[in-house]
Amino acid sequence: MVLTGWPALTAYWILVAAAGWGLTSFIPLRWLPLERLPAAALTGVVGSTLLGFILALALGPGAAAALLPPALIAAVTLARFRPTRLRLWPDQLPQRLGTAGFRWSLAIVVVTGLGSWFLFAHALQVGPHGTLVAASNLWGDWSVHTSYVQSFHLGRNLPPRDSVEAGTAFRYPFLVDFQPALLEALGQNLAGALDMPSFVVGWAAMVLVFQLATRVTRRPAAGALALALVLFGGGLGFVGAYGDGCQQLAVSQPGFDSAACTHLSTATPSAVVAFVGHIPTELTHLPRFYDGQQQVDPPLPDLQWYEPLLVYWLPQRDFAFGMGLVALGLSCLWEAVRRRRSGLAIAAGTLTAAVPLFNPFGYLFLGLSALWWSGRRGWWRGTASAILPATLLGLPQLYFEVAGPHGSPTGPLGPNLFPALDLGWLSHAASACTATQLQSGDACSALYLAGASPVAVGRYLLQTLSQPAFYGAFLGFWLSNTGIVLVLTVGLVVLVAARGRTPARSRRLQLLRFWAPGWVTFLLANLVITQPWNWDNTKLLSYWYLAAAIPLAWLLTQVPRGTWLRVLAALATLTLLASGILAELAGMEGRSNAFQTPPSGATSTLAGPAELTVAREVERRTSPRAIFLTEGQPNDPVTSLAGRTAVLGYYGWLWSYGQPLAARYRAVQLMYAGCPASGRCQVGYLLARYRVAYVEFEPGDYNQISVNLAWYRSRHLPVVASAPGYLIFDVRSLWR
Repeated sequence: MVLTGWPALTAYWILVAAAGWGLTSFIPLRWLPLERLPAAALTGVVGSTLLGFILALALGPGAAAALLPPALIAAVTLARFRPTRLRLWPDQLPQRLGTAGFRWSLAIVVVTGLGSWFLFAHALQVGPHGTLVAASNLWGDWSVHTSYVQSFHLGRNLPPRDSVEAGTAFRYPFLVDFQPALLEALGQNLAGALDMPSFVVGWAAMVLVFQLATRVTRRPAAGALALALVLFGGGLGFVGAYGDGCQQLAVSQPGFDSAACTHLSTATPSAVVAFVGHIPTELTHLPRFYDGQQQVDPPLPDLQWYEPLLVYWLPQRDFAFGMGLVALGLSCLWEAVRRRRSGLAIAAGTLTAAVPLFNPFGYLFLGLSALWWSGRRGWWRGTASAILPATLLGLPQLYFEVAGPHGSPTGPLGPNLFPALDLGWLSHAASACTATQLQSGDACSALYLAGASPVAVGRYLLQTLSQPAFYGAFLGFWLSNTGIVLVLTVGLVVLVAARGRTPARSRRLQLLRFWAPGWVTFLLANLVITQPWNWDNTKLLSYWYLAAAIPLAWLLTQVPRGTWLRVLAALATLTLLASGILAELAGMEGRSNAFQTPPSGATSTLAGPAELTVAREVERRTSPRAIFLTEGQPNDPVTSLAGRTAVLGYYGWLWSYGQPLAARYRAVQLMYAGCPASGRCQVGYLLARYRVAYVEFEPGDYNQISVNLAWYRSRHLPVVASAPGYLIFDVRSLWR
């Protein structure tokens, strides 16, 4: 008898917690109060998922692959536990309860726990009659995550292949979506399978960021502020809040006079009051016409730094895994280097090795930090202890992820070739060129590295750096996007070089040494575009901001002495957090914009009655490994609910992965077009070539594909599923 349902799920999470507690016993770290609790939660999930994937290759993604791994890890790791340690708790616990560090840690654990529960409990919800409702900022991202989860659970996608591009390698860090499939095997529904691990890992990552900052600064208040910066840090977008809010009212409230937004008048007080209830949804992102408001004379140009909690922590499921593993790994590395502890360096290297399976950007940052910190101290034994396990265990996975296609210079939706040299990142309107285009004199502000010689690279760098406007645009861009971060950075450097008690303390804490790998990351991200979509460099820059938040939080909480300096520090902190907090409030409330009438609210329907009907029929009447021709709807029930494989899913996802899709896209167009009235017909050949068993017609036109439903109807094909807006044919009879 296989255990399923709530007993199995309860047993799973207990075993995961026990496995994590056992795994953390191998980390010889002097744990701060309550620090081991989130570390156990994170390592328990990571370790159980890794071993579960290995077992699932042999046993399938069932209940055994879910429960056996944490049970085995717990049994092996807890065997070294000594009950005598429990005898020390009655003596130690009262002492710890009375410390400020414990009170801060307990407060952070509780507050982040409640906040994470609120956020992730509302991330994906089951509505009436089984419909799925997602938070509005998760709809696009979690559509692909549900597709991957269901491909493991229902599509039996092992060994894994990319289920939204049939027949191709799965280069996405898929373990973040494999773990929910294990929960579904235990009886959890799809919403809970995604929400619960997101909550556990997200909460653990937040607490570990606080603990890392506290460990480095030795001030819990600085740790709390650093966490706030990592969650809510934004740029100067708040300076346009009033204008945005007024423009929002002009859209959402008929009869509102938007002229009250542009000048002081008798209508201004009422406009201010009305604005409080109409904060725009994406306050921090400019140009301001992003939401149809068409604000004249925007206060700042080109804001690209989104609110982290809304854009990274919630929708991008790999981000919390990466941030948590990086925070724990940095804690181990920092203590290893300071105390010259090889055991801690080995633990950090092992943690680093696991990161590329969940988040490749975190792997790069951890590896750079290990090289910088240990190398600068001349501790080569520690360098080897950290780098060897990280390289031997983690580099093969990273190589597999980056060794795939690197896009194409042309494509149906534009080029997605990468990597590219791009000095200044998004501080200018980048027009990328190949080396041939650069040589021919084309105007371009970025250079694709594919085929570029050292001469071409040197020419590009010389052309860019010789333009005086580049430096002003670069500085202005980062001041707009991060506020006074650069100003505070200069202040910290000056302070460290000064004399006195506080500068001496900053030197003892080695804050600049801690931050240095972050600045190397910042420079790299402003030099090389690592993804087809240049904005995705924010995923790497997020780790720079993590490193930046910690010494700056110390500066803002330690240095001010006297009332006026404290007020100034409070105002400086407010400028760093205002945009993020306003955007978070707006996002939670789901404000309307010009293209949403009526307002969409804070949630969007991921799967309604029609999608549920289609998914049930597809699951009942088709093989788990069947391949479907679809039009690329992100929340297509065939992929996101039934877990089947598509020839070509949503083009935007695959474009951002760097896949060269021109040939496949053309084939999809030809298959949907049907046979011409005269001349050669390729439909049967292409259907057989891509092993297409079923063709779906669906609402929307996300991949911009013209379809010929009449031709398919004229073939009198068996109908597999139908619902309002959906029709699926069995086309295997056309394979000739």
